[in-house]
Amino acid sequence: MAYAILRAKKLKTPGSVAAALQHNFRERSTPNADPERTPGNEHSHSISADQAMGLLRARLPAKHRKDAVLAVEYVMTASPGWFERATPELQHAFFERSLGWLRDKYGAANVIAATVQRDEKTPHLSAFVVPLTSDGRLSAKDFIGNRDKMRADQTSFAELVRDLGLERGIEGSRATHQRVSQHYAQLARAEQTPALTAADLVPRKTPAPGLMGALRLQSLVEAPETVAARLTASVRASVAPLAAKAATAAQDRRRAAEMTRTARQARSELSVLQRAHDNLNRSAYQMLQILARGGPDLDDLRQGAIARLERERREQQERERRSQPPQPPQPAQQRSQSHPQQPQQPRRGLSR
Repeated sequence: MAYAILRAKKLKTPGSVAAALQHNFRERSTPNADPERTPGNEHSHSISADQAMGLLRARLPAKHRKDAVLAVEYVMTASPGWFERATPELQHAFFERSLGWLRDKYGAANVIAATVQRDEKTPHLSAFVVPLTSDGRLSAKDFIGNRDKMRADQTSFAELVRDLGLERGIEGSRATHQRVSQHYAQLARAEQTPALTAADLVPRKTPAPGLMGALRLQSLVEAPETVAARLTASVRASVAPLAAKAATAAQDRRRAAEMTRTARQARSELSVLQRAHDNLNRSAYQMLQILARGGPDLDDLRQGAIARLERERREQQERERRSQPPQPPQPAQQRSQSHPQQPQQPRRGLSR
């Protein structure tokens, strides 16, 4: 898994900007750069620290705060393994898009220096921009002022180069960046594997047991199998820490992939809840508007609520009626007793 990497550093004084530019153009000692590969670095916008400083001074407003950020230094790169596999065309596309991303964000006129550095362990774009707003203010806060903006920048940058085979790092990761010198020092220690010499292959002699050995008059010579076992043990002892680190790194990669999947699923679920929350808020807001206005809308709302309650009451009564068991028919005698017949009135007729 290869990641797109974006880092930003604020520079608040002319001295700090000049020092960073001199490092960028290799105008001062750069121990971690290979002088033989330095001519392969590619510059744009300016070709020296003096020229870049001139562009900076031309962009600075006449009045600005003393503690204002004068420039932002960007490093844009990818996982080392990606550069080992990527073709020159893919690498060129990565750096072109990276520079285009900066120009779109800050404006091309505010980019004072950009260098593709290929003389270090991992190629990267080192760029310097002036955080000048459209209304002429120096304000790094408007561009990278908080964590949310920086996360958004990392996401949009990763999306820009996703089709090149790169992904965004784990969002919200607490991993910290190492200083360049510490990184290369660790690489140097990791590469300190034992170098076998011809003397190591010569069978060693040890004193023989007993008096002859003590007097150094008799010695034992290593057998070929003993020589092989000694050398194998030496190599294993030196490689064991590297193997342990490799196993740990593999576990960390698997854990990181699982965390990424979990984070994506959580964001998806959160999005569903957010939409439901927004819909609920919209309905509640509409209800408040109706209540605040009163008038016909409120009367309609009240009448509708009353009608709905009446309808629900009738439906509940009907459900209760249906749920009651049917009454058994009563016998005829009980019916006659419960409903006695009225005595017949004598008929009135003509008397004879």
